This record gives sequence, structure tokens and C-alpha cells, in this order.
Amino acid sequence: MLKARPKPLIENGHLNRRAMRREFMAEAEVTSQLRLHGIEDIREVKRAYIEPNGMISVIPRQGAETTDTPESPAT
Repeated sequence: MLKARPKPLIENGHLNRRAMRREFMAEAEVTSQLRLHGIEDIREVKRAYIEPNGMISVIPRQGAETTDTPESPAT
């Protein structure tokens, strides 16, 4: 049985357009998801992955601050 693996969408602040095409994602959709993680600029992202369940995981660059994550809503 095969298990789906996360696919890299952003590496060192650069979009992986090949992975985006495979997942039928537009740049606007990726930047929208980054904003949900509190990131306004793609260059602030060390890595971002699209998970098998469709969620996007974001690893910010060292020193980049994020506000909120979708998993921990503001109170």
C-alpha cells in the first residue's frame, strides 16, 4: 500500500511551480494560505508543504515572526 507524502510548495522563499501545477494550485491560493499562517511575504518562508490531507504546513525562516496558525485560532 502506498502512502501519500507531503509535497514541497515553497523552498527557501521560492515557489515550486511544478508541484503547484501537479496540485492544481495558483499562486494566489498559496499566498492566501500563507496569510492564514501570518506570513505576508513568500521570502519569509523556509519551506511550505501541501500535506496529503490538503492542508499546507509552513516552516518560517529563522527570525521570521508569524501571528496565528489555523490550528491555534486567536482568542
